[in-house]
Amino acid sequence: MKKLLIALTSLVLFAGCANNTAPAATSTPEVTPEATQEAAATPETSPEVNTGLKILAPNGAPGLAVIPAVKNGYDVNFVAGSDPLQAAFVAPESEYDVIVAPTNLGVKLNTVGNSSYKLLAVVTWGNLYVVGTSEEQLSDTNAKIGAFGEAAVPGLVFKKVYPDINAMWFNAVTDAQQNLLSGNVDAALLAEPAATATIAKAKENNKEFKIIGNLQSEWGEGGYPQAALFVKEDAYAADPASYDALVTLMADYTSAVKADDTAALEADIDEIGAETLGVPNSKIVGKTWPRMNIRVVKGSEVVNAIEEFCGIFNIQNSADAVLK
Repeated sequence: MKKLLIALTSLVLFAGCANNTAPAATSTPEVTPEATQEAAATPETSPEVNTGLKILAPNGAPGLAVIPAVKNGYDVNFVAGSDPLQAAFVAPESEYDVIVAPTNLGVKLNTVGNSSYKLLAVVTWGNLYVVGTSEEQLSDTNAKIGAFGEAAVPGLVFKKVYPDINAMWFNAVTDAQQNLLSGNVDAALLAEPAATATIAKAKENNKEFKIIGNLQSEWGEGGYPQAALFVKEDAYAADPASYDALVTLMADYTSAVKADDTAALEADIDEIGAETLGVPNSKIVGKTWPRMNIRVVKGSEVVNAIEEFCGIFNIQNSADAVLK
């Protein structure tokens, strides 16, 4: 259980060639020097995509979006917590080409001039849920509702979607989880897969919990841009194809995972290692995949959503931190 709780703490935080058939030539065309030079100047294949990009990602839900990069030979370093991410953002000569991080962190550092990284794509759209015994607890003024991360993403999103709830605040998701299991609170804000793990643990002790609140749907259709992929602006301008190829790879992989068929995803997690990815185990991730809202979308397509989300952190000019 101890290892499970540690992993849950970390969590809070993919061309065919067409064949053209032409009539047979009646004579062999003359090969001139000019034709030879033209053929040499026109490559038959496009430049190779750079898979040597170095990536820094937090373990947990955002890190799961990077699984296809690991499988395709990219250099990926997974870390726990936001401190290593912030250090990489502000380092004068950062070694990372790509940083996956909380959207508000990367955008904030860019807009205040502390980072040259800009948002290329959103990778996760929220995984926060309230677990309790009845939906009525969310409107019951006598119900004790536990929550975590008061000044961070979980807390600020919770306050926005449930402004009338006076929550009891805890430092971490594991604290909220333990207080719910021990009966100190009636319901609690949790992140997937901690929410599902908590429901299962309670059932072992003859307690029946369920998800009574979905912060993503309460926020609005599609959820909120919780974590994103950031790249150095000048590096992207010099080689956009390589960075866009990475985004496409991640988008194709994550969209291909279906709720009723997560076998391939689970096998990939087992191969890479659940501990490396900062998740409890592959089975729990497979079971909770739909509720983790991992969906890769180019930032230029969702600027309004990014601005709305950054607004709860009072971040000004957030659109300027998005690559257009």
